[in-house]
Amino acid sequence: MDRRRFLKVCTAVAFAPFMLGRSFGAESFKPYKKALLLREDGKPLRPEDIDPSKEYIFFYPYRSTPCLLIDLGKKVGPVEVKLKNGTSYLWRGGVGPKGSVVAFSAICTHQLSFPKKEYSLINYYPEGKVSKLVGRDKVIQCCAHMSAFDPERGGKVIEGPAPSPLTAIVLSYEDGKFYALGTSGEEVFEDFFDAYRSELRKVYGSTRIAKELVDSCVVLEMEKYTEEVVRC
Repeated sequence: MDRRRFLKVCTAVAFAPFMLGRSFGAESFKPYKKALLLREDGKPLRPEDIDPSKEYIFFYPYRSTPCLLIDLGKKVGPVEVKLKNGTSYLWRGGVGPKGSVVAFSAICTHQLSFPKKEYSLINYYPEGKVSKLVGRDKVIQCCAHMSAFDPERGGKVIEGPAPSPLTAIVLSYEDGKFYALGTSGEEVFEDFFDAYRSELRKVYGSTRIAKELVDSCVVLEMEKYTEEVVRC
């Protein structure tokens, strides 16, 4: 190999990571406490405990911030996710034996609707439950103001007024157990705490308790957590 060709090859190799970052976005990750996902009985959640035809709720990274846990039934990601400020990041995708288990904050990025004990306006539509708004299943939809998000594409907005994708919860799968590690993308947690300060104090006793970071999360079927799952 002559000198000129050698220099071209070296330049291309050195430049490749930079171009990859520009094309697909750098990874966005904000670490929180590593939290073990648990079943109702307190045992670690296993892949066989997650039914692809159901949606699940857990609370992370704070005691009061709800998240959706979903098994999409197939490997997903990594995917570039664009944010409202024009930047993008690389969403890691699913975990578990099939690379199919994902999680997102269940706080809508439009006006912060979230699942409550009385009802849940933001929900996952599993295979066979078609959203009338977007005409397909496997979407997360908020019936408060008709925003819809794609869990196969990192929670990106596919319909409605929501300005940003859902905050992704970064999971890991280690020795047959699931853990929550942190978040990716834009967060709305501080807006959530400000908007629902009075309500959170009633439920948790104080803002301090509502904002406690957790190191374990009990995963429940949404139907067991809320009295009414609202779909539209």
